Amino acid sequence: MHEIATDIAREQWKTQIMSGEDEVTILEALDDLYKELIHKEDGVFWLYKRTEKEIEMFEEQVKKLKAHVATMKRGQERIKGLVIDTHSAVGTLPKHSVFNPIKIRNSPGSVDVIDESSISREYFITVETQRLDKKRMLEELRAGVDIRGARLKIKKNVSGLK
Repeated sequence: MHEIATDIAREQWKTQIMSGEDEVTILEALDDLYKELIHKEDGVFWLYKRTEKEIEMFEEQVKKLKAHVATMKRGQERIKGLVIDTHSAVGTLPKHSVFNPIKIRNSPGSVDVIDESSISREYFITVETQRLDKKRMLEELRAGVDIRGARLKIKKNVSGLK
């Protein structure tokens, strides 16, 4: 596409500057280049759509793999629970050996909140957050206001491919 656009610009330059070839020949060459560019743009559209479908397929596979990993992790937790339950029922601890590194021990502990409303205020902390009001900043930048440390960023977008 870039080469075609360069050729078009060159042909238009020829039309404006040079008169070595007759105008009809130059216009026919330009017409052919524009047709080729349109054909390439059609190809770009189909390539974009094909990759979009591929992305959807891969995203679906990623979801399936994540679900499978979650299932496997739940299975691992059930295995740990089985070890704890079995040894609790028997009243023993696992026999540690070269081939069996399993140990059962107590965790360091965690807080289990039963009723938050009955907990004393001294255990609460105040959390304040700040964030930029980018909507307001955008409105003001568009209106021409100069905001130190920020600028209006405008980029070109291609529409029609989604």
